[in-house]
Amino acid sequence: MADRGFNVQDIFAAKGIGINIPTFLKGKSQLSGVKVKPDRQLAGQQDHIERLIGLSKTFNILISDLNPCYVPLASRIFFVCIMLCNFREVFVNK
Repeated sequence: MADRGFNVQDIFAAKGIGINIPTFLKGKSQLSGVKVKPDRQLAGQQDHIERLIGLSKTFNILISDLNPCYVPLASRIFFVCIMLCNFREVFVNK
């Protein structure tokens, strides 16, 4: 997922990764009814992603400089921290 201001589709397309970006108006005053629903769903997902990013910043290992010996494990460290965020009461709606 990316914001409207970031044009990164070409970078990720080479690796076979699709990017979800809200629809551009491109000179139109409003979106068609067909495009409004997917954009609303995407906006709802964006709220959750921003909340998750905020929670991930509470892990000292993610906000401090990473020791060079841990660089090979960086992806796993990030994954574990994000998974731990999923169990926080702040993130999970009951």
